[in-house]
Amino acid sequence: PSSMSWLRSPVTLFGSAAVLLFLLMLFFPPAHFPGVLQAHIWANLLGLRMDMTGYGLYEFPAFVFALSALAYYLTNRLTGRVLNRAIIQLHFWPSFLFAMYSIFWAHLVNHIPADRLDAPEVQASLHYWLTAFMWAFVAFIAVQVVFAIGAVRRIWLHKRAVAQP
Repeated sequence: PSSMSWLRSPVTLFGSAAVLLFLLMLFFPPAHFPGVLQAHIWANLLGLRMDMTGYGLYEFPAFVFALSALAYYLTNRLTGRVLNRAIIQLHFWPSFLFAMYSIFWAHLVNHIPADRLDAPEVQASLHYWLTAFMWAFVAFIAVQVVFAIGAVRRIWLHKRAVAQP
């Protein structure tokens, strides 16, 4: 409904966050210091190589937010039911915190001078932050999967015939 505030409208809330993340990427690129291409840090998570130079850390959450906005729009359109505000907030805030942590991680890694990257104390610190990031990433994906399943289930159970021309 159009009377919902932007905080209560999941489409506007997630869509605005997606736009904000894309703008952050444009105005504050994650990899902007000389030698960044040599400063790759990566980790393997469930057989997937995650590159930690910052590329992809902005785009992925922004893409997920845009997809979530679309999913909420379609769910509301196809079911005609008002979504629970608490559930929307439960989906948004952990996702948003992960997006902000991704930005923090990208800047942390990319502000380390290339000549200091191999220092033992830097590597120990990066290992700590990388472990935290990987667990945050797993939690982020789990939240998205739970809400995607919920959206599909809600549409399946509460389909309505669209009678408008």
